[in-house]
Amino acid sequence: TRFGFGRSMGQRDYDDPTPMMRRSLVYNLFKHKELPGVQAHPSLFEEVHITKRQMMRVFRVLNVSKESKDWVADPKNRICDAPGSWYCVGQYPPALSGLLAERRNFTQVEDFNKKGEKSAYTKMIE
Repeated sequence: TRFGFGRSMGQRDYDDPTPMMRRSLVYNLFKHKELPGVQAHPSLFEEVHITKRQMMRVFRVLNVSKESKDWVADPKNRICDAPGSWYCVGQYPPALSGLLAERRNFTQVEDFNKKGEKSAYTKMIE
C-alpha cells in the first residue's frame, strides 16, 4: 500500500488521500474538521488552539494514564546535558515501549548522505 495522496491531472490532490494516508494520525490532525469525516479521534485528542490563519493547531492528548504522568514527572527519568539543566532530551514512558518497537522512523526520501540500506520508499519505486 502506498502512503500519500491521489493524483488528479498531474497535480497532487490533498483532499484525495490514499487509504493508508487517510488512516494516519498526521493526516487526521492536519485536516481535522476541514473535510467531512476527517477528524482527530475525539476520545484521544482535543483541539485547544488554532492560529489566526490556521497554519498551526495545538491538540491536547486525552486519557493519559496516571502511571505515565507520574513517570514523566519524575526527575530521575530525565536525560539532561548537565544536572539541573533546562535542556533535557525526551524519552517515552515504558508503557509505550511495545508500540515504539514497531515504528519505522521517517527518512528523507532523497538523503544522499545516508549510508547503508535503501529506504522502503526507494526500494518501492525502483
